[in-house]
Amino acid sequence: MYKLETKDTDYMTIVLTHKCRRACPFCTDKYRGREEYITIQNVEKALNFAIENRFKDIILTGGEPTEHPNVVKIAKKIKEYGFNLILTTNYDNPSVMKELDEIVDSFNVSYYGQTELPNQLDYKSDITLSTIIWQERFPTMSDLDKFIDKYEKRYYLKFSTLNFANDWCVQRKNVDYLDDLPNSKFVRAFEFHAAQIYRGHVILRCDRPAIKNNVKAWKMFPDGEITNVWTRTTSEENIKN
Repeated sequence: MYKLETKDTDYMTIVLTHKCRRACPFCTDKYRGREEYITIQNVEKALNFAIENRFKDIILTGGEPTEHPNVVKIAKKIKEYGFNLILTTNYDNPSVMKELDEIVDSFNVSYYGQTELPNQLDYKSDITLSTIIWQERFPTMSDLDKFIDKYEKRYYLKFSTLNFANDWCVQRKNVDYLDDLPNSKFVRAFEFHAAQIYRGHVILRCDRPAIKNNVKAWKMFPDGEITNVWTRTTSEENIKN
């Protein structure tokens, strides 16, 4: 479940693979599509780093993490180390997600208008339905309210606005009605980010500048590089596709 009080020093992200079947224009993975898979040895390296830095949570992401052939084995290994485990997925592999039930503590399912979604009643693990607000997807406040009405009894809901990942996002990041949502309040998320509570649900306002933050969350790329930025230092010719 998404928690506002989570800090960048509470978790580490492990990028299992850059492979993904989708081509979302707002994707933050600059290496999307590469069929590169993290090894168990590098996962263990990440977990030892997480122990040394007293992280509480491990987040598995990609690409699409369920494309990794050993994702279940990796998830079990992480739980053996005692971490709270969160997995972000687009639900392209429903059978893999079901296999991960009760191993993963919380699924963060990215919503892109899929007609098929997991049913929380069929899962022991928590499911958060996460979606991005931009003008074309939710043109009006009424469209946002209809979405909440449809899904809030079935899932935890988390929203965010578009980030500054590329020109496509920058051109669409402003949604005029958000600042005028009735009975909403602004809060701080992850210590340094603006967020808005509307009808009890979090909207992470990526369209607003974050408070200056010298503490960055750590992550491991599939090649074993540990970094606190989203750009790899590995040269392109050394990255195996």
